[in-house]
Amino acid sequence: MLLVNINEHPTNQNKKVFFFKELEQAHYFENLLRERKIEFEMQVDEDGDQTIYYGINKSDFDQVKKLNYLTLGAFRKPFISDKVLRVFVILISIIVLGLSFTGAWLSN
Repeated sequence: MLLVNINEHPTNQNKKVFFFKELEQAHYFENLLRERKIEFEMQVDEDGDQTIYYGINKSDFDQVKKLNYLTLGAFRKPFISDKVLRVFVILISIIVLGLSFTGAWLSN
C-alpha cells in the first residue's frame, strides 16, 4: 500500500517521516500529536518548497498513521464538488441500474 505522505527517515532507521505541503494540514497534524503526547521532530524545508516534515518513532507508527488519515480526511475535497452535478450523476446511475434490472427481469 502506497502512502503518499510517509517516507523512511533518511538517517535513522527507527523513525518514519510524515510530510505536508499545506501549512494548515501540518498544524492540524501537529496538534493531534501534541494532544496525544507523541514525541516528534519537526523540520521545514526552508530552501525548497516549504514542505513540513515530522519525524516519528516507529513504535508510534500505527497510532500516528491513524492521525495522518484523520488529518488528510479533514482537508479532503469531495470527488464531485458541484452539488448539482453530483445529484445528476447519482440519478443517472440509478436510472441505468433500474433499466438493467428491468431488462434482466424481463428477459427471463
